[in-house]
Amino acid sequence: MSSLTSSPIVVDSYYDEGDMNCVPSASSASSSTESLGRRKQELQTHMMSLDGIDMEDDEQDMLFVKYSVDTVYSSYLAARNRVRQYTQLLALLKREEAAWLQRVEKSKEALPGYKPQPEGVIITLQV
Repeated sequence: MSSLTSSPIVVDSYYDEGDMNCVPSASSASSSTESLGRRKQELQTHMMSLDGIDMEDDEQDMLFVKYSVDTVYSSYLAARNRVRQYTQLLALLKREEAAWLQRVEKSKEALPGYKPQPEGVIITLQV
């Protein structure tokens, strides 16, 4: 377990018992954005050190990030390709459906009183 050498972070604010909110004092309101950013970074560093996470970037971290981004992008490209393929398959199936609809319409003209059997009915041939 590593020891923490930094001092605890103190938030400059006061608490009004009538009001349930913590309101920043005038001194913290006048502090610069840079100071607030530094405090946020210190808090993140402190929390990450408690979790045992190192804040310093090294070559291994950069390679991990690079490969992670490459993997996500490759997955995106593969998904986009699958969507394109499924879209093309859907277009082919719609064309085939339209062709079968035309065949059914033609067959209705050839046999005006014929009604097709419902699905699931077994048709037997008499010899």
